[in-house]
Amino acid sequence: MKTRIAPATLADIWLGVCVISSVVILAQDPSKGSSNERVPAGFHEFEMFGDTSVFLSHYPMFGSIHSYQLLLEVRLSGNGNDPRQLYLDHKKKNPAARYTVSPETPNGENHYWVLPEMIKKGQKFRANIHWDGTEDHPVYIARNVTVEIVRIIYFRLFQPDDKKRDVLSYLLFGNGSGVFLAHDIGSYPDFDQVLTVTIEPNQLHLSESAATIVAIPGRDNTKLQRLTLKDRAVVGRLNGDGDVLKIGVGTVIHYESDLEIQK
Repeated sequence: MKTRIAPATLADIWLGVCVISSVVILAQDPSKGSSNERVPAGFHEFEMFGDTSVFLSHYPMFGSIHSYQLLLEVRLSGNGNDPRQLYLDHKKKNPAARYTVSPETPNGENHYWVLPEMIKKGQKFRANIHWDGTEDHPVYIARNVTVEIVRIIYFRLFQPDDKKRDVLSYLLFGNGSGVFLAHDIGSYPDFDQVLTVTIEPNQLHLSESAATIVAIPGRDNTKLQRLTLKDRAVVGRLNGDGDVLKIGVGTVIHYESDLEIQK
């Protein structure tokens, strides 16, 4: 369940940019060259997904301290229990459920922190895992969970002069336990989406350090042209015009049709 706090303007939180290579989008550290005084603390929640490996996708928002697209691989541990196994057991019985990781203090209150300061490999934070039973009553799977950042797959701050790609584009990531696409968010208005996909093994190009851009030729970069469960054999191209991939959509993990903007 997503919770928002008072916004800050993009000018107030400008920190850095992502460096784009010819094939992969490198995970950058937007905190470099910044100061805490310019970035307010916020309550940052994440969509959780995966099986053998656990991944998080930050819930973004334009024009605020949530103006980041962020994908992480994490490791979960608990005090006397296995949070990942609790999540998997619940997921098996509730395949349509969505799961959220929410930072919390030792006494169970919302934990506010500066996002760029926290997002570093090896960093740990305390959180709870819940699913949205109803809008106002999350059902907790585990509390007092230690979340350790194993890998920063993608980390980008939205900039006022960002340009949206013309062709529908996604960030390809994952490992041997699962392959995923996250919509490459450009500029307002835009949508957020995370999918499980299948790709023929001989075509699969997964970077161990970063996400890879995949374009879907012939589709405009709009929510109406997004990939859906009907897309079982779609052609994609690495870096827009590179190697061909045959993509099949498995499940829709997360979809937000209209990302909010705070002014």
